This record gives sequence, C-alpha cells and structure tokens, in this order.
Amino acid sequence: MAALFSDFDDPIAFTPPAGAAIWGLLGNRRGDNAMIEAVIGATGLPARLLRPRFNALGALQNALPGGSLFTLTRASRAELAPPWPRVVVTSGKRAVPAAFWIRRASGGRTRLVHLGRPQAPLDWFDLVVTTPQYGLPARPNVFVCRLPATAISMDFVGADPELTALPAPRLAAILGGAEPPQRLDADVARDFAETALDRVRTTGGSLLVATSPRTGRAAAEALRAALHGADVPVRTSFYREGPNRYRTFLASAEAFLVTDDSVSMVVEAAATTRPVELFRLPVRPSARLRALRAIAYAGATVGGVKMGLDDLVGAGLIRSNRNIAGYMNALERDGLLSGGGSLKRLAEDELAETAARVRTLASLGRP
Repeated sequence: MAALFSDFDDPIAFTPPAGAAIWGLLGNRRGDNAMIEAVIGATGLPARLLRPRFNALGALQNALPGGSLFTLTRASRAELAPPWPRVVVTSGKRAVPAAFWIRRASGGRTRLVHLGRPQAPLDWFDLVVTTPQYGLPARPNVFVCRLPATAISMDFVGADPELTALPAPRLAAILGGAEPPQRLDADVARDFAETALDRVRTTGGSLLVATSPRTGRAAAEALRAALHGADVPVRTSFYREGPNRYRTFLASAEAFLVTDDSVSMVVEAAATTRPVELFRLPVRPSARLRALRAIAYAGATVGGVKMGLDDLVGAGLIRSNRNIAGYMNALERDGLLSGGGSLKRLAEDELAETAARVRTLASLGRP
C-alpha cells in the first residue's frame, strides 16, 4: 500500500516498489475507492494503491486519449514512476487522465480497467466493469454486473458489545446525500429521522443512525435536532465527528433503512444478509431531467434513436443517464434486499468473474 500524499505540493523523493502488477488510482469518493480495493484485492496479484491529489483542473472533461498529469499536484506526479504496472484500475473521472498517461509512458503495455461509468470514450479502456443503472451501450470491452464490487469489499468488524447490549431489534438508519435530481435537504432529513423513529416505536428495539461523506451540513443538523430527546434508544455516528462507527453499525444491526441515492450504501447493507428498506428521496423536477427522460423514451420507442444515443455515449460525447430509481426497483423486485444470502452470493460470483478478467489482462500485457 502506498503512503498517503503530503499536504504540501512540493517535489518528493520516491522509490516505487518493484513487482506491483496492478496499480489502483483512488479518487475522492468512498464508494469508488471501495470498488477499486475490492477488485484489486480479489485478483490476488501484487498491487499498489495510490491516492493522487488533484488541483482545480481535475474537474475538466477527459478529452486527451494520451492522458496528462496537469490535473495532479507535483507531489502526486512524483509518485508516478516506473516500473510500470501491467494494469491500472480507476473509478470516477479525475484519475482517468493519469491512467492514460501511464499507459503512454509504458509504451502502450499497461492495460486500463475502469469501474462504474467512465466519462471518456469506452474504447479507450481495455475493460469497463459497470452496473445497470448507467445504461452503457453493449461493447466487447464492457462487462455489466448486477452489483458493484463494494458488495463484499467491507471487512466487517465484529459487532460492538456496547451496541449489541441495546434492546433488539436494532435498526441502522443510514443517510446519504443529494445526488441530482434527488433532493436531500433539512426537510427530507427530518422526514428520514421521523420514519426511522416510527419504525423502532412499532417494532421496539433501538436505533443506530449514521451519515455519509456526502451528507450536507443542513441535512445533518436537521437530523441531529430531530433525534434529540428521542423516546427510543439512539446511537449516532455523524461523519467527521468523532470515531466513524459506520462499519460497527453494519455489523450490529438486524435491519436497515437506507436512502436510495447510493448504490454502494444499499448494497453494503444488504450484503450483511439482513433486510434493507429503502427511503426514497424526492426528485426535484428540472428542465434537464425532463430532457433526459424524453431522450430515454425516444431511445426506447423510436427506431434508430437508441443506436445513435449509444454511439454518442460510447464515444464519450454525452454522459449516459443514471437511472437510480429503476435500479433500486429491480433490486427490490428480485428480492435482493429482503435478507438472506442471495445478494451476497451474487456479489461474490460477480467479483470473482471481474477479478478473473483483470488477471487475464495482466497476463496478456501488450507487445
């Protein structure tokens, strides 16, 4: 594992470890990083994880097939040095230009694997591992899994004795963040708190409440106020406030209430084999949302339109629409959130297949 970068943007002396077949370029989202770590860990190959720091240019669109390092700080650029890996794994958008640059620096021998929805042409990657909510077009290098690799990447700690001493059943309520077009403001956070409290009042037991890195300040404060003086036993874990108890909450709960904005949060909870109830976030109508729905409808009903849209997405000219509601509905419909081991077994099988494909790329290399 590579050390985290310094907070200072100065050149650093660095000697890369020899023999790392796979590099993972971590980003700024916990769910994306969990996928990278899960896939790389499942390959069993010598690996190295890097956490590059980005400057203000990191938000630019990926447009250069040869990649670049101008979005990285100088300290992060110094971390990228030979011997080059056989495979680089990315997720999200910011690290992709650095991955392209590594491939070019290796003389084209390094293979590129992206997890999720790449904001770049699909044929720039050797393998894209995605899930159905992104609606990526079928391509030889696109592997669609039902679940993200985060499903079994959590190394669940043992249940916390202080939590298991609370009255059962224990409900873990996990609050995410606003992901347009969904809305999660103070009013929604209060509704979430009241829903969770009502569940515990009905079933008895206790309530474990956690926020995520994406929970806004106003929503977190509204949640805190709504829980104050609750008439049921409550334990909380507010992100960046004291120890993060998210994993111990997962290990100690017997049921979950999770906002439907994050696939990784929902699937991590369901992978415990305990039942998950979705808290549906309201959708804020917008001209963009209406346009996306119209495009999706045309693609499904008008001959030739879907093919044209797929070509644009495949070329990286437009971003595919994220159908989170449809994805969550399918998980519920197929019983994958109702408890038991079906989701965990599916996740294990898909992760094994993904790891096998990455190992194949690592063994092939490029001439």
